[in-house]
Amino acid sequence: MKVIISALVISCIVAVSMARPQEGAQFTDEAIRQAQQSYLIPQDAKIQKVERGIELASYESIPARQRIDLFSILGDQVPHDVIAKLQPQVDHIGNE
Repeated sequence: MKVIISALVISCIVAVSMARPQEGAQFTDEAIRQAQQSYLIPQDAKIQKVERGIELASYESIPARQRIDLFSILGDQVPHDVIAKLQPQVDHIGNE
């Protein structure tokens, strides 16, 4: 009887822990909303799947009018065609 109760308690603990949002998952909706507001993704885009991201570079305290050159920051980690598509979007946000 103790084995059955122990197994039931462990199953409940596992079920509750799996139901909680995984690390960072609670920020997904907010991140999508901010990306839509800043025109990184279209307003009417349908998000089918969200992948866990990695931080490639981090900069703090960038002056407001300083241009962010993605090629110099991400050039050795991200394909140039991807950076070429992102750079105009970053420039547009910087000019708002």
